[in-house]
Amino acid sequence: MAIHFKNELKAIFSDSGAVLILVGALLIYPLLYSFGYFNEVLTDLPIGVVDLDQTATSRKYTNMLDASRDVEVSYNPQSLEEAEQLFMANKIDGVLLIPKGFQKNVLSTTQADVAVYADGSYLLKYKTFYTAAQTVNAYFGAGVGVQHYLAEGKSLKQAKAAVSPLSIQTQMLYIPAGSYGSFIMPGLIIIIIQQTLLIGIGIMGGTFSESKESPFRLPENKRRREIIPLLFGRVGAYLLISAFNICLALILIHDWFSYPDKGHMLDVLMLLFPFLLAVIFFGIGLSTFFKHRESAIVFMMFLSPIALFLSGISWPVSAMPDWLVSLSKILPGTTAVPAYLRLRTMGVGIAEVKTELITLYLQAGCYALLTIVYFYIRLYVGKMRKKQLT
Repeated sequence: MAIHFKNELKAIFSDSGAVLILVGALLIYPLLYSFGYFNEVLTDLPIGVVDLDQTATSRKYTNMLDASRDVEVSYNPQSLEEAEQLFMANKIDGVLLIPKGFQKNVLSTTQADVAVYADGSYLLKYKTFYTAAQTVNAYFGAGVGVQHYLAEGKSLKQAKAAVSPLSIQTQMLYIPAGSYGSFIMPGLIIIIIQQTLLIGIGIMGGTFSESKESPFRLPENKRRREIIPLLFGRVGAYLLISAFNICLALILIHDWFSYPDKGHMLDVLMLLFPFLLAVIFFGIGLSTFFKHRESAIVFMMFLSPIALFLSGISWPVSAMPDWLVSLSKILPGTTAVPAYLRLRTMGVGIAEVKTELITLYLQAGCYALLTIVYFYIRLYVGKMRKKQLT
């Protein structure tokens, strides 16, 4: 087994493409994505306010909107046509229209309306602008209501209670800032580890197929007993590389960007070990089907967005069809990501992810068994062909 471990490491580090994928990608991708989400939340979204009322009340509303963290009133176009031109020129990401008669309606306790034109093609921008407008409407409306009740002779306490009879207190669990980066990156790093491992192993398998060499060192009549040492030697090489990647991606980068970390590292490592085993056995099994290294890259890159979607990061698993959820269990990351997030973000113990842990070990065992059977069949078929030729 030791000789196969050394040979696999030697082959990996003599292949610049494999090194770039197995080592370099785990440095580049997490850092690149983390810096992209460094601001965590979308703020100061540029918008335009079309104020057709031009009164003190409408200007007060505009100032409240501009003072919010989410948006910035960058332009004050005089008409919707002018606002549309600014939007089409990508100078603003939304338009708010204050109609004529706004102040008159507010002062007469008649419902006043504002129109929000948000960019529906970009969900995050749409949500940010719409939420900011809703928040300002709530506060502005409450302020107007309090003033009216005070004018009727009620105390400030009575006026506040009349405007807002129910006091709502919101507590953000697990990700207090409600930031997108802290939400998406921890699970995304697990998917990056899985896909870079699969691509790297696939490249090595395709390269080996192109070379037409034999992975065995023993004579043909003794090769059957070499299958298991060969497989576990290769697995050991990829586990060693993965240990470096885990230290970099899941410890250093996690700490540098202050992602939520409520779990114990020993529990995290106990989960990652069967995950890595399952991914490596799965990758070695798949790599036997690639005749060229380019085929491995194309197939695995095609698989990457599917793996991300099925992991439940971008879309909740509960909203997926049952058959698709069952099919997604083929990929180890589908099981590992939610368990990892529960450990690292929610702070549960290893006993709380026991089911996922057992599933990953079963996956690793199944993929190892299938790969071993494949090698035995391959040896048998090769032996039969030689007999036919002789």
